[in-house]
Amino acid sequence: MRTLYFKILPKAKLFPDPKKDEIEMIAAYGDRLKIFEGEERSIIENFVRYFREYDPERVIGFKQDYEDFPYLKERGEKYGIGMSLGKNGEEIKLSGKYFRGIILKRTKIEGRENIDLFAIAWRDFARLPTKEIDELADALNIKFERIPQFKLMERSKDERKKYLGNYVNVIKRIAEEIIPFEESISELCQVPLEEQIRMTVGELVDIIVVREMKKRGIEKMSVGGQKWYEGGYVWLKSPGVYEKVVYLDFQSMYPNIIRAWNISPETVDMNDGEEVEVEGEKHRIRKEIKGVIPSIIENFLERRLRIKDKLREKYDKRLDAQQKAIKVITNAMYGYMGWSGATYYNRNAARLIAALARYYIKEVRKIIENLGGEVIYIDTDGIQFVGGEVNKIVEVINKRFPLNIEIERIADKAVYWAKKKYAHLVNGKVEAVGLEYIRKDYPPIIKRAQKEIVEYLLKGEVNKARETRIKYRNKIKERNVEIDELAIVEQLTKKPEEYEKITKASMVAKILKERMGIELHRGTYVYLVIVKGSGGPTYRARPVELTKIDEVDLDYYLKMYDDTIKRTFEAFNVSITKQWF
Repeated sequence: MRTLYFKILPKAKLFPDPKKDEIEMIAAYGDRLKIFEGEERSIIENFVRYFREYDPERVIGFKQDYEDFPYLKERGEKYGIGMSLGKNGEEIKLSGKYFRGIILKRTKIEGRENIDLFAIAWRDFARLPTKEIDELADALNIKFERIPQFKLMERSKDERKKYLGNYVNVIKRIAEEIIPFEESISELCQVPLEEQIRMTVGELVDIIVVREMKKRGIEKMSVGGQKWYEGGYVWLKSPGVYEKVVYLDFQSMYPNIIRAWNISPETVDMNDGEEVEVEGEKHRIRKEIKGVIPSIIENFLERRLRIKDKLREKYDKRLDAQQKAIKVITNAMYGYMGWSGATYYNRNAARLIAALARYYIKEVRKIIENLGGEVIYIDTDGIQFVGGEVNKIVEVINKRFPLNIEIERIADKAVYWAKKKYAHLVNGKVEAVGLEYIRKDYPPIIKRAQKEIVEYLLKGEVNKARETRIKYRNKIKERNVEIDELAIVEQLTKKPEEYEKITKASMVAKILKERMGIELHRGTYVYLVIVKGSGGPTYRARPVELTKIDEVDLDYYLKMYDDTIKRTFEAFNVSITKQWF
């Protein structure tokens, strides 16, 4: 498809306001990179003309629905320039919907696909703290350093131009990596790509299930109420460091349980069927008919096996994307049955699947230990152990149970702090879960320090870890840092005035409105720092863009740093120095 990638750069020192701040440049990549600059009217006119002449079938950007298109529309109106970018000259249409804590905005361009990569990041990259483009790029091993607007405007115009061009190139590279997967999801669900990326996985599964249920004449249902039920089983032997840890992936366990036990909304607790009691759950399953969801899963798993057979012969990026898409949608079938938005809702079916999963996980643990392995960690989607003959263990598990367990990875070394908080060293790369450095509520400098320290400690380079601890601590102590390196990120989960109890984010939103007339909407990520003064940290939260480094409360950051790094070292059973601090 003919694709256009683009990004605008407003001429604003702090928060760009389309009512008063001009557009300084627009970067676009069609057949090659073009930068539109000069007088604002000509920038907009030339971009619109180029857009129409290039005539893209697909437009891809990052946050263009939040930033670029609304900005272009507002600035264009000032000069009487319409955003008639549709295939037949139609004006763009701006809209949005509430989605997972934010207003997910959308721009409709008639006759063209508008793909905002931010929508994909928000749904499909759940572990990214803020879902910003640099985090998305890093998740795909693409190097890119995002520069905040207030920092970018301190650079020369040539530097800003280079950065903008690089930004668009990164958008293109990200799209090339993830669009094949998204196209495969669309194909699987038979939903246009532009619609699909703005839907939840539950909504996509619902489309598939509804289509198949209607073929059988099965009406909408709701079974089991809304009561809480026990989900996955989580267990940790003890914190510490372990060598050669095998991680078995249980994700495919859920669809295999569904298929093996014929669990579907119309087969569980429908007044008849075979009684099943497991892990404190007692339900009835109809066996005389094959359930809709088991049928879908069986079809999908067979398709995935055929694709994987082809991939073994020869790797193909698009085929790989297809098998991954099948895996994602298939694994979502369990959650669908217990999702309140499901057209065919059966919470009892979800309860039964969760109970069977707990049962099988415990049985798998027995097999591992009987075959000479030592189980270290168990979570909903996996079990981790050391020792034993790995291939034999996997073979026995899959032969005895309908699970199709796979080896996710074998870590050279692993460290565990607590449940859902660990790190693996695999081929020199660290895979972490639950650590501070992959959360948004810790400053970048502390996260960077912890990440480096964990890598050094996992590689056995203790002295380098200690040196790193001192290096970053001195940076904070001596104020030898950029202000944005101390920024903490919090999300506004509602309008600032709706908060009964003040939060750091609502405090900052209030300051921005009072001082600059800037109103932040629900879902916005706020970048803030804690300054010196009286009262708790919440009342001393300030916008990073309006704060100088001399105003920052270093004691607050040093305590946060010391506490974080101390916890980091403790799991390795080594001291930070010969004495603590």
